Amino acid sequence: PQPAPRPPPSALAFPRGARSSFLARARASLRSSRGAAMETHATVAKSWGVFGWNYNRANYKYDQGLRWQRYTTGRKMAMAQVGMFRQDITDLAGVSMSKLKIYGPIYGIVITVCVTVFVEGRSGLKFPGPPVFISAIYLQCLCIGMSFMALATWLLFHAAMRAQIACIQLRTRKVRVPVPTQRQLDSSRKLLSTWEEQHLYDMFRIPFVMPNGANSPEASDDEDESPTRGQGYKHGGIPGVAAKVKAKFHEKHEAGATSTEAHMPGLTPGNPTWYEKELEDREEAPEHSPSGYGKGGQPEPYEHFELLRNAQKEWW
Repeated sequence: PQPAPRPPPSALAFPRGARSSFLARARASLRSSRGAAMETHATVAKSWGVFGWNYNRANYKYDQGLRWQRYTTGRKMAMAQVGMFRQDITDLAGVSMSKLKIYGPIYGIVITVCVTVFVEGRSGLKFPGPPVFISAIYLQCLCIGMSFMALATWLLFHAAMRAQIACIQLRTRKVRVPVPTQRQLDSSRKLLSTWEEQHLYDMFRIPFVMPNGANSPEASDDEDESPTRGQGYKHGGIPGVAAKVKAKFHEKHEAGATSTEAHMPGLTPGNPTWYEKELEDREEAPEHSPSGYGKGGQPEPYEHFELLRNAQKEWW
């Protein structure tokens, strides 16, 4: 007789009930491991998110303090500069006023002598007079001189008064100290509640891992011509490597490379978006900037020199 067929090894090792139980336990273990992994990922993401939130919030709070210091310091310097401009106007207008104070008494003495001679009607007061035709020529020339002295005296008073009026008008209407208004003070400071208005990227950016969201401001002409710009950091370690990479990037950009918009964490320059927004506000409303002229200072030649030069045409 033929022997009975043997069951397959799987059937011998795992009965049907045991096999289904094993698969159920495997699925449960897989689900639990996936759940644990997801929970771990969520915990890590939460930790990094909280760290990024606190880090960027502290930076924002610190930057807003610096923003207020930049505004107050810039306005103090602008007020000191305008104070020097006002002193320039006083000094330049005072030259005319002080010099004309010297010429005034001299003109007065000369006119007084001329009037004394005209009252007597002859040139010799304490001795016999000269011939009549000589006295006529003398008195005629004296009259012409007195007329010029009177004209000079009139021009003297006009120039002195016009210089003083121009000085007062320029100092009170044109060249005024840029004292900030209440609206400008309110717009220059930021409350910490404005943190909620920032971009989500700036709120949760991880330092040294994620680049800044905005570009650094352009350097001034003096910084571009500086011989030490782009030579790299003098020390070793990570700061030295980062500075050297920045110097290489700068050399490539000067050579015509197009990697200006590329951002690398810790290697390429950048700023938070809120600082870029501050610079944009300076361009949109220059009168609210620290200097009162946007991101730069007063254009040259300075306006008060041109105003005073035009005013001097009326008396100089």
